[in-house]
Amino acid sequence: MEKDLEGFRPEENMETEDFATLLDSGFSGPFRYLSVGDRIQATIVGIGNDSLLMDVGQRSEGSIPTDEFTEDELMDLRIGDVLEVYVAQVTRGIRLSRGMRGRSLDLEALKDAAKAGIPVEGKVSGENKGGYEVDLPGARGFVPHSQIDIGVRQQPSEYIGKTFKFRILEIKGKDVVLSRAALLKEEQAAQRDQLMAELKDGQIRSATVIKHEDFGAFVDLGGGVNALIPRSEISWTRGDDPTQLLPVGQTVSVMITRVETRDGRPRVSASLRLLAEDPWNSVTDEFAVGRTVKGKVVRMMPFGAFLELAPGVEGLLHISEMSAEKRLRSPGELLKLGDEVDVSVTVFDPAQRKISLSMKALAVKEDDIDVATRARYMPSSKQPAGETALAMALRLAQEKAKK
Repeated sequence: MEKDLEGFRPEENMETEDFATLLDSGFSGPFRYLSVGDRIQATIVGIGNDSLLMDVGQRSEGSIPTDEFTEDELMDLRIGDVLEVYVAQVTRGIRLSRGMRGRSLDLEALKDAAKAGIPVEGKVSGENKGGYEVDLPGARGFVPHSQIDIGVRQQPSEYIGKTFKFRILEIKGKDVVLSRAALLKEEQAAQRDQLMAELKDGQIRSATVIKHEDFGAFVDLGGGVNALIPRSEISWTRGDDPTQLLPVGQTVSVMITRVETRDGRPRVSASLRLLAEDPWNSVTDEFAVGRTVKGKVVRMMPFGAFLELAPGVEGLLHISEMSAEKRLRSPGELLKLGDEVDVSVTVFDPAQRKISLSMKALAVKEDDIDVATRARYMPSSKQPAGETALAMALRLAQEKAKK
């Protein structure tokens, strides 16, 4: 199969000087010599019957035999396609390889592949006590169980009868020890580097849930890159069970919130919550100052309790606002998680996502008002207009007493 290369030659009307300038500019960067075993990206610049002509960024092209491709693969190849290949030879021309195939192998070829670091292709024919057997011409291929895959190993039926590429670890006589995991790790590392270069804060990515911890859930972004969704970023509603919202194996969309590399390892954080509707956007005057609302205790702190007033909307009931009858040393003296109580809204600031609550304001009666309570909650004549919830309750109690 031959294809015309005229489109890759300089136009006849192009001035020689201009073409020379372009040629020189192609080597303006630092020149890198190729070594046997290097894995590189090469561009097809010509397709012949026996080989492909490949641009490898050198002053001469490389070639790769067409018999390393299936007929269907050859039909799909086009000039300009970029392939990942291995350098098999650099003397007397640059020879490339996708990986040595079984039909072209013998023991000497296997030794050459091992020395050059070029993968070989073989068919998994069976399993024994220590691993898997691989058909190789003129040799006995063996893959330890630990070297057949990365991550969770599949059932033997997922490997037996299939053809894979392997890295040669060792050759002893006619016994060849192989590793598929080594190649998968190399591919994963390349994918990880590419993905880390692409990831940006604010991106929305598809991910698969792989693990749950007390502090959050881990998702797989692909290419060996995992992201942590902190527990607080899973849902706007604090009481939701992460294992129910994010079953292991489920595919979800997440927003990337942080991308960094620490000690050579990627560190990525993501959020599911930010892709959901913010419940504070629908908060209305139902939580206006002075309103009585019902809340459920969802979090206890030494200084008070957080009450869920609506899904994703919480308010703080400070310990000093829990009782008008006695001074509490701990919120647990009066409340426990899951309790539902009526409270009065004393501060409502949607812009700051802040709601302050009081049980004391609902319990105030005229006869219970002491000087300290009056001084704290009742506005003086010198204060600007404005009335807290407790002040309102005191005023209403006074008005009722006068009737």
